[in-house]
Amino acid sequence: MSFVVLLSVAIILIYSTNKNQRLLKQRLPNSARIGGYVLLASGVILALQLFSGAAVVFSWLIGVMVLTALIPFTILILFRKSQ
Repeated sequence: MSFVVLLSVAIILIYSTNKNQRLLKQRLPNSARIGGYVLLASGVILALQLFSGAAVVFSWLIGVMVLTALIPFTILILFRKSQ
């Protein structure tokens, strides 16, 4: 569970530094992007403790791919302005 939370926070930080993000009124500074990358690296370390062998690479890559697609899409659906 903490593995998924760590990856989610990392992807949200990276997403929030993008100029096209819709989560915040202003984008976060680029230092937050570096923090997101540090959290992604911490996710690899946590995955090494939780899993073994190829499961580390598989679970980390699948987690990053799913969250990278799911978080912006979810924010788009939740914060859509009514027209």
